[in-house]
Amino acid sequence: MTQFPVRPSEPPRPRAVKSRILHVVTHLDLGGGEQVALSIIEQLHQVYDFTVFAVYGVRDTEVGRDMKRRLDQLGVPVVSGTRIDIKRGGMLQASFRLARLIQWLRPDVVHLHTDIPEGVHAFSTLFPRPRWVQTMRTVHNTSMWPKWRWVGKFVEERSGQMWAPACSAASLEALQVMREDYGLPRIDDAHCGVILNGVAVPPPAAPADLHDPKRPVRLLFAGRMEPQKGVDLLPAIVERASQLTYRAVELDVHGSGSLWPQLLDWVKGRAPTTPWNVRIGPPMAGLSSRLGHYDAVLMPSRFEGLALTAIETLISGVPLVPSRINGLQELLPDDYPLFARSEDIEDYAQALARLVEAPERYRRVAQAIQPEIAAKYGVERMAREYARVYDLVCREAAQPGGRFERIIGA
Repeated sequence: MTQFPVRPSEPPRPRAVKSRILHVVTHLDLGGGEQVALSIIEQLHQVYDFTVFAVYGVRDTEVGRDMKRRLDQLGVPVVSGTRIDIKRGGMLQASFRLARLIQWLRPDVVHLHTDIPEGVHAFSTLFPRPRWVQTMRTVHNTSMWPKWRWVGKFVEERSGQMWAPACSAASLEALQVMREDYGLPRIDDAHCGVILNGVAVPPPAAPADLHDPKRPVRLLFAGRMEPQKGVDLLPAIVERASQLTYRAVELDVHGSGSLWPQLLDWVKGRAPTTPWNVRIGPPMAGLSSRLGHYDAVLMPSRFEGLALTAIETLISGVPLVPSRINGLQELLPDDYPLFARSEDIEDYAQALARLVEAPERYRRVAQAIQPEIAAKYGVERMAREYARVYDLVCREAAQPGGRFERIIGA
């Protein structure tokens, strides 16, 4: 695993003169990239001067409003990019607004999170900007630009050798392989590495009836309702798993995305196909504080970077029912008993039924690995490592003959 040159052991201290950091995210709403950006800001707001550019602005959801409230409390400005769909001119409008913001704000570092912000930023480099501005991106996933390959190639051509911390070794290697596929050089080792995602350790929270054997088993799916998350597999998984156990089950499905109508139709018409009580709702703010109320969290994902929801679940001591994929399997021991093959409905249903039959047993399994997960994926450690990279980026820019920003040919 590639690591950045120095692993800081001490937290960064407040400074008289703060470097300006501009985070670019898809929106203020449900999303791992957004949560990482917000966690960095909350941990380091006394050290750096932060601004957030949200391509799609603040979503009118519980999660979006909560993120905006938390940033407002810290005095962090939020600038919106566009209300127009990316495919209908929104990319150009957001790119122009980002370029104007960079010209006005003159940040020391622009920090990009996920593909849409990277695309908007790539197009923004077609407009004038200060030449000293440094850019970095966090690689959050193991699959990038699967449907927009030509856009991905343009983005990588404009990105050059920008700093690229990745949330996992698999994500970093996926970036390097993609660049090779485009005929571009790999990011040099001095400017890339792994910074594991971190989450805050939630206080213990569990309902009074947690150990009541007569209550229904409570399950949760919480995430974006997109093919990546395997949410379209849930109906078949649930219908099959409910045939393998007679225990009463309550399944809460929370999220938003393109597959919401499909899931809603299933929930409304599920009575003939499963006896489980399935409920559907929008994303939940403060998810980590509610995880202890559930017996397990379902993650039938097709691909992940390093899933924050999975980390939050395990840090809470709650069992996870995951696909065996990069981004999930590195979180758990190889012999973790609830792994299921990706996109294998029967295998996943079997794992889920085992959990439903013995939730207390698998809670003990999760609690046994909780201390190691909490130590490895704490948010304070992640923030220290990002602070180190910010300082390295700014220091390199300040050196005579520094790189500036290679994406504009400096």
